[in-house]
Amino acid sequence: MDNSIQEKINKQLETGFKVSASSVMDKAFEIFKGIAGFAILAVIIYGLTSWILSAILGIFLPTVEIDQDELEAISNSGDITAMQDYYKDIFMNSNFALSSTISSLLSSALYPILYSIFVMARKFDQHQNIEFSDIFVHYKNGKFLNLFLVTLIVQIVGSVGFVLCIIPGFVVYTMWLLVLPLIIFASADIKDALSYSMKLAFKSFGGFFTVLLICLAALFVGLLLCCIGVIATIPIIYILMYVLYKEVVGFSEDNSDEISQIGTDIYKDNPYMK
Repeated sequence: MDNSIQEKINKQLETGFKVSASSVMDKAFEIFKGIAGFAILAVIIYGLTSWILSAILGIFLPTVEIDQDELEAISNSGDITAMQDYYKDIFMNSNFALSSTISSLLSSALYPILYSIFVMARKFDQHQNIEFSDIFVHYKNGKFLNLFLVTLIVQIVGSVGFVLCIIPGFVVYTMWLLVLPLIIFASADIKDALSYSMKLAFKSFGGFFTVLLICLAALFVGLLLCCIGVIATIPIIYILMYVLYKEVVGFSEDNSDEISQIGTDIYKDNPYMK
């Protein structure tokens, strides 16, 4: 993990900080306007690739299809035993578990396409041009494995949290909002990313939770607007996470820029000091 970032995180944990959800939201929308084209393209590429792979998977591992008419008839009958037997036939299908596992692995392997939005947001802040190749940056920068594994971990733990009770699920996603940017920008390993994200979240849980609610609200609005809305709102969610990271942790190069100015020749390129 980047030493300067680790020191800053420890200082934040020691002194404390506050998160302004409204400020995070305002800055996120400003960035979105600057990178919307490539960010939406990343979502489209992810969606199309996921759909194609799912279709191929369905050909080789067909599962039992849910008959909506039959399911509705069983539900209306009120026969709990019949309902249990119906779902048992589906979940006990030999292909179901294997298909679900492979589908989850493929989905996690494709998520780095969406995570490229973090890099786009950073480039926008640094006034750099965004390129098409940035969409696939995490497949060639050596961070794919950590992003793949942490995606599986967060999905599994979060899903268990929602199954056991709704509140633990929200807590899980709140405390791990900074996991992805810590891996991408601070080169943190999975253990450090999960640990530091959790510690920082609990230092300002109200602010983090509000940001999560904004993410969920954006996704809900996107669902109301059908597919087009979701395509547009998914990038906003990742940009919100990026801005939250920027506000709470920051970047090592920000500090190096200030330090690099110390000891430089003040007469150079200064027409008033020659």
